[in-house]
Amino acid sequence: MATGTWENFTDKYGFSGGACVEQRDFEARARLVEMLNDHDVMKSAGLRVREYDRPGLHNPCSVVVVEGHGKPAEELLKLWLAGEIKEVLMLPDELELAISELVAEEYEI
Repeated sequence: MATGTWENFTDKYGFSGGACVEQRDFEARARLVEMLNDHDVMKSAGLRVREYDRPGLHNPCSVVVVEGHGKPAEELLKLWLAGEIKEVLMLPDELELAISELVAEEYEI
């Protein structure tokens, strides 16, 4: 039982393309999304993290980072899926340096 990484959650081929995803990965993802959305750095940058259950054969335990603080989660996901808003590929510097530790912490709960 390996611990997931930020790359696992953000890459279409993460968790070995989804073949190695476990229930605990979905649970850690939910806590990670909540923690990041409550984080002051994300709020001040106007960024939101959304859970994305990719359909098909690839990683079903993904997250998407988008601009849109203040909009409902479902609306942001619909806008992203429609191509009306873009995914943000880099977290703010303060979180980029700490994200590996933050992900690991969510697996320890």
